[in-house]
Amino acid sequence: MNGLSAPTAAAPAAGVELNSWAFLLLAAAAVLVFRTVLRPAARAWLLLPFNLWFFLQFVRSWDAVAVVAGLLAVTWALARLRARDPDRLAGGVVLVIVLAYWAFLFLIKDPALGGPVNPFGYHPVAVIGISYMVFRCLAVVMDADAFDPPGPIDLVNHALFFPTLLAGPIERYERFKEFEDAGDLDLSESPLPALHRIANGLIKKYVLADSLGPLAATAYVTGELPPAPWLWLGTFLLPVILYLDFSGYCDIVIGLVRLMGFRLAENFDRPWLARNIQDFWNRWHITLSHFVRDYVFNPINSKIARTVPPRRQFPLVLAAYLLTMLLIALWHATTWGFLVFGLMHGSALIGLLLWRRYGLPRVRPGMRQWLEKSPASRTLSRAATFVFVSVSMLFWIGGVRRALAMIATLVGA
Repeated sequence: MNGLSAPTAAAPAAGVELNSWAFLLLAAAAVLVFRTVLRPAARAWLLLPFNLWFFLQFVRSWDAVAVVAGLLAVTWALARLRARDPDRLAGGVVLVIVLAYWAFLFLIKDPALGGPVNPFGYHPVAVIGISYMVFRCLAVVMDADAFDPPGPIDLVNHALFFPTLLAGPIERYERFKEFEDAGDLDLSESPLPALHRIANGLIKKYVLADSLGPLAATAYVTGELPPAPWLWLGTFLLPVILYLDFSGYCDIVIGLVRLMGFRLAENFDRPWLARNIQDFWNRWHITLSHFVRDYVFNPINSKIARTVPPRRQFPLVLAAYLLTMLLIALWHATTWGFLVFGLMHGSALIGLLLWRRYGLPRVRPGMRQWLEKSPASRTLSRAATFVFVSVSMLFWIGGVRRALAMIATLVGA
């Protein structure tokens, strides 16, 4: 990709695949242990070696261990301070903490970002799952004034929880603690639904996604572009394959963790039924969009409501929506392609809000009812949303120039 800056950190070691014998044995041992051991203190200590072993399979150097240890130590100290004296870590101080976590995430993921002020530019460090770790740690600090902060062992287990280490979901600590305390365990529940979920995930991820992969637009990031019909097919397959791969992973880990005695948050809710971009992000990568909503958009929106005169609030709210979408995009990678993707989705969201505020009230009642309730309108809006998402994802795969060349081919320009 054409990055905002380059080069990026080296990739972590290969690690353990979810369809490998190593992961199967690890998962079977974890299910056996956590369905039989119910004492909270024992569960926390028993979970630790599972998490550490899995994490270390992806570690190429001890630098990654040191970075993660530092992140966890800072998080533990800040959470303790915030729990002890919430007023001391409030307002502007909390804002600085939030910005520091985001800055750390961007700088470690892209060592060339920030030039000479980026310490990882001099010594790149690849850490698997760092995006998820940073968000879990930030949530622990932000929520420490409402919930008991975790101890060191609990924090390590939460940040490195092996089923969710690679690709989420982004679980909140207060829910994760229920698992450690065996508060959500029902030994009478049949294991068949969880096993069925795992099987579905394996089929999605390792059969369907892998089989369709060669047909996706990712095959055309270099070289000559195919005719428009084939490129349209590849473009439409992009979100389909990403959904099969990502939701398949989530199905596997949600089923596994359910066998261990805990319910993970759902990350997808039939995203292709979305009728607009706001609905799409309420259905796609739900834990990410909800996290940014809760810890970025809602605090900004509340500040606007408290301090800005009503007549000036709406433009600032629109700006907050745009910022939210940009952060969601750049959380994936700090590239020009993801920046454009975020701008596209943020602009679409702003357009939707403007339409609802100024356009829809002026539509005749009969037409408004058709737009909101008719099957034809639902079908058209879902199709338009799918096409928009598919085309916007072209900016993920090959950078801005290649995406523009692909779009020109798609429209026959």
